[in-house]
Amino acid sequence: AEEYLASTENAGSHGYWLDVRGPSMTSTTVPSFPEGTKILVQPEGFDLISGKFYVARHRDGETTFKQYLNDAGCGYLMPLNPTFKPLEIDGDWEIIGRVIDAKIPGL
Repeated sequence: AEEYLASTENAGSHGYWLDVRGPSMTSTTVPSFPEGTKILVQPEGFDLISGKFYVARHRDGETTFKQYLNDAGCGYLMPLNPTFKPLEIDGDWEIIGRVIDAKIPGL
């Protein structure tokens, strides 16, 4: 690790920090995760809960950070920025971790 970030949350022995890239999770309201925000990912032992934030991997290798929403039995990865489209969770997406903490730069 190049940088140590303290957290009161326990991401487990395989937990890791990621940098948010791109504007899809930036919102004019709270919560907002602007580019450069550090997010703490718990990759094991998490439940899938509607309204919480997760990292998902597409079968082509692409990863994304979004809010998970369950609507009438269908799961969606929702961006906070309304100019981006929701992604329906299908067999091409795998949830690989729950985001349990964030550090916004410049505060």
